[in-house]
Amino acid sequence: MSEDLRMDLDDLLVGRWSSLPLSYGVMEASELGLLPDGRGWSSWFNVGALCVTRFGWACPEPGVVELHMKWMVEGTPSRGVASPTFSSMEPAVQVDEVTRHHYVVRPVVPMPGGDALTAVSFEEPVEFCRQYARGAKEIRPEEDPTYLVLPYQ
Repeated sequence: MSEDLRMDLDDLLVGRWSSLPLSYGVMEASELGLLPDGRGWSSWFNVGALCVTRFGWACPEPGVVELHMKWMVEGTPSRGVASPTFSSMEPAVQVDEVTRHHYVVRPVVPMPGGDALTAVSFEEPVEFCRQYARGAKEIRPEEDPTYLVLPYQ
């Protein structure tokens, strides 16, 4: 990716993000994977379904991220795996949609008396969630659950 496009990314967003630490008692969760080159994915999952959307991302202005959806894959999640993976899946579907989200990255306390976590909070939900806790800052394309079906080029 060219250096000009790279400057449109917010380094605070790069990495893996999960709604799980902030969603006690819910039956479903979402994760975001934002690669440092402007590629990424989102996943929504519960005990019986997994949906992964592949996108490009950029920050056209401070505090705003645009997601350029490209592919979506749905299927059944594997059981007993820490991160969502597919046990079976439908064919990938091409998607052409752009969404724009205002965000802020700041510490949040998931529950009274808990330790603060770094989180990204969106004004409008991304993959059904408004708030995601930071996971690993270092992230690789191979961590995308659709990587074996849709390898990054």
